[in-house]
Amino acid sequence: MGRRVLSLLLAHAGQTVSVETLIEELWGERPPKLARKTVQTYIYSVRKALRKNMEGKPPIETGQHGYRIRPEEDRFDLWCFQKLCEAGFSELGGGDVEAASDSYRRALALWRGRPFEDVETGVLLMAQQARLEELRMHALEQRIEADMALGRHRELLTELSGLVISHPLNEVICGQLMRAAAHSGRQHVALDAYRRLRTTTANELGLEPSPQLRDLQRRILEGQVSLERPRVRVVGGPPQKPPAELPARTPGFTAHSREVADIVRAVRPAAAASSGPSTVRIVLVAGGVGVGKTVTAVEASHCLRRRYPDGQLFTTLHRPDSTPVPVRDALTSLLLSAGYLERHLPESTEDMARLFRSWTSERRMLVMLDDAHSCGQVLPLIPNSPGCAVIVTSRWRLEGLPGAVTHVPLEGMSDHEGVVLLSSVVGAQRVARERAAAMELVRLYEGSPLALVALGERLRARPHLFLHEVLRRARDHTERLALLQGPRNDCLRRLREAYLRLPAAERRLLSTLSRLPGPVREADLWNEAGRPGPYAREFGRLVESLLASHSLKVRDRHDGPVLEVPGLLRLMLSTWADRPWSASVGDFAFDGEDRLSLVSAQAARSR
Repeated sequence: MGRRVLSLLLAHAGQTVSVETLIEELWGERPPKLARKTVQTYIYSVRKALRKNMEGKPPIETGQHGYRIRPEEDRFDLWCFQKLCEAGFSELGGGDVEAASDSYRRALALWRGRPFEDVETGVLLMAQQARLEELRMHALEQRIEADMALGRHRELLTELSGLVISHPLNEVICGQLMRAAAHSGRQHVALDAYRRLRTTTANELGLEPSPQLRDLQRRILEGQVSLERPRVRVVGGPPQKPPAELPARTPGFTAHSREVADIVRAVRPAAAASSGPSTVRIVLVAGGVGVGKTVTAVEASHCLRRRYPDGQLFTTLHRPDSTPVPVRDALTSLLLSAGYLERHLPESTEDMARLFRSWTSERRMLVMLDDAHSCGQVLPLIPNSPGCAVIVTSRWRLEGLPGAVTHVPLEGMSDHEGVVLLSSVVGAQRVARERAAAMELVRLYEGSPLALVALGERLRARPHLFLHEVLRRARDHTERLALLQGPRNDCLRRLREAYLRLPAAERRLLSTLSRLPGPVREADLWNEAGRPGPYAREFGRLVESLLASHSLKVRDRHDGPVLEVPGLLRLMLSTWADRPWSASVGDFAFDGEDRLSLVSAQAARSR
């Protein structure tokens, strides 16, 4: 049992393995009553055995929820194997085929049979066994590719012939045998290998070989393969062309030009010298819903494309249903863009993050992470190479990002920028005829690009509608919102989604603030937060959270800073009232049911 415990810890080296996981591996669904005590006994035995064979402190650490083995790279074959494979992958992609072949050969020499061959395995250890076998097979395929690029086709025939027998459903190995045989003048061996694989896949899986393998068979029949010059094929490696995943830039984009310039200045490679120690450069573009974070970041990214020749990666960190994308899914997306096959990706999120950092370590790449939910979601997606840069957009004021971070806050557009945006959607001449009305519309909608585009599309769909007619409706609070609801572009849906992403307590406070007739003096609000009581600290936290999510904003006034809900969000929430609100006040308190109530204006003014 101790060997199984050690094996599972080694398979997750560097990670904490919970006691529950160890119990599941050892006893499955029927653990003994004293399973936890027994696990502790096994850990003690493993430590004692390691102490006899190692100098210094045994590398098993006790964590809060389990145990972690602290690997020493020079003593841990798996880590040495992975490092050699990473070196071989880089060398193969860079054209140093001889070095790649040597790296993969040394990596494979570390293997002495199947993983955990002399250990009884449970379900979890069997899964790790399969994962490690897959890693070894991938390294073998890569080493063969390197040898074939060196013209060693005849030397590979015997090895490949044995491998296709051991792995009768492996199309990669079959294709390598077919190419090696064709280049050695043995077309009959190549065609026989194809025939056997086709028969096996049809009998066991009911499938035909892949289109790539069928195309290879056709070219062999036509005698084309033997005339091809051997070239490197990186199995599951990066594509020949660097990834270029940026969304299309918005035609005629003129808004937030100052912010675009700030992003370009902070991210361009020349900024490295002025950013202190060599480190990845990060720009955080933050602001409320509809202020144009994504379109601004995309515009800046396109301006920077030529400065990052190894590619530009893009991934969205929120799903259509407004839930955050799990870190593992985001890493999978980035590594697939890097050219890795999904079946070759590591099992743990930590290993995937390490692989991504390794792949980007010697590249100059731009990574755009759109609509991030939290710092914890972003951290595993950041390369550690000073040659890379990351642009993050978020509705939250993310804190704790590493490296040289530049914060670029976004708010609504200026009057001029808003009119230009309306002109680009509606038509310059039409807007120029009613420029004063267009300017007032921009102010009513607080320069929100999201709202102005929705409004512009409504106007474009009705060429005979005058701007002053739309303005007359927009002056009414209820109509102002209705104008944003189109059959295909529902601006209010985006506002609702942003509101529903907030925690329940923040939503209650924001809803209360939205029903007040005007802004709240910041001093009054913090006086209320500072009152003694069980909810005072929670009240202050809620206000800070709303400020961090850009659901509240601070504005200077003659009697001191005031806090206000952005206009469109306030209008939307105030229309959701399910009962009348009689108070017109600026004072808040938590009642005994943890709900926000309103206190009279006279009490607020008397303090």
